[in-house]
Amino acid sequence: MDPILHSRAEASGHTSRTLRRSALYVHPVHGVSQLTATADDLASTCRAVALVLPDDAVFTHVTAALLREWWMPMADAFPLVACTDGDTTHHDRRGVFVRRCDIPPGHRQRLGDVAVASPEWTIVELSEHLALLDLVAVIDSALHLGHTTVADIRATMRRGRRGVRVLRRALELVDGRSESWWETMLRLLHVLSGFAVDPQERVLNRSGVEVARVDLRIRGTRRVAEYDGSDHRDKGQHQDDLRREKALQREGLERYGYIATEIVGGARQIVRDAERASGRPHVGSRADLWLAEARLASISLTGRAALARRLEKMTRDTSARSSR
Repeated sequence: MDPILHSRAEASGHTSRTLRRSALYVHPVHGVSQLTATADDLASTCRAVALVLPDDAVFTHVTAALLREWWMPMADAFPLVACTDGDTTHHDRRGVFVRRCDIPPGHRQRLGDVAVASPEWTIVELSEHLALLDLVAVIDSALHLGHTTVADIRATMRRGRRGVRVLRRALELVDGRSESWWETMLRLLHVLSGFAVDPQERVLNRSGVEVARVDLRIRGTRRVAEYDGSDHRDKGQHQDDLRREKALQREGLERYGYIATEIVGGARQIVRDAERASGRPHVGSRADLWLAEARLASISLTGRAALARRLEKMTRDTSARSSR
C-alpha cells in the first residue's frame, strides 16, 4: 500500500486521527503515514516523506549513500536528509532534514522511484561531515560498485566549499579494489604508515593458475595482510581458509590475518609486522599519522561520538505535536 497523506486520508478510507492511533502505521514525517511493516525499508520511508517535500527535492548525504548500499561509518542511527534549491512554502518537515543547496545540473537522479542526488554530489555533501578515514571507505565502496569514478568526483568538487580539503585528501587515498570497510581500514593503516600495498592481488602458481586473491600484498615482500571478519569462524569457511593458506605458503607467501579490534587497538603491532616483513628498522612514530586519523574517525569512540554530534544537527523529532 502506498503511503498516505493525512490531508487526503478520507480518499483512502481513513481519517488522520485513526491513522495516527493505528498500530498498523508509523509516521516518518508530520502529516504522512506508512505501513509499520515497511518502516525498516529506507526506500519506502523516502517515498512517504517525499509526499511533503518540494517537487525539486532529492535525497542526499547519508540517505543517498544508504539507498545506494555503500559502506557506512559506524553510527547508531542516521538522519533522513534531503536537498532542495527552490524557494518553497513552509512545510512541517520533522523527521527529515531539508538542506538548501545548489545541486549542479545533471546531478538529480532517480534510484527506482526515489529521487536522489548523484553519487558524486552525495560524496561532496558527505565530505562536509565525515572524517578522512570514513570518507575514504565510503568512496571506496562507491568505486567498487562502479557507481562513480575519481575523475567524476573531482569534476563535481567546488572550490571553497566546506569539506573540499578532506575530500581532496581522500581522493589521493581511495582504491576501488577494496572489498569491505575493514579491508579499506587495514589498507589505510599500512599506507599512512608508509607501506605501499597492492589490494586484491591475484596469486598464481608455477602453472599460471590462480590459487588465491589476497586482500593486501605488501609491495616488495612476501607478506600478505588480510582482514578476517566474523565469517572466518564458520566451520566451512575455516576449512577453506586453511586450504587457501597452505596454497599461499606453497607459493612462498606468508599470510597475516587481522581482526577489527587489532586494526583499532593494535595498530603499532601491525606496523611492526610490516616493518619486519619489509626489512625496515623499527620507527616508533611510524604509525602516528594513522593513529591521529583513527581518533577522528568512527572506528574510535571519540570519533564516533563526534560524528554523532555532527549528524544530530540534522535530526528532526518525528513525534506528534501536542494539542493545546
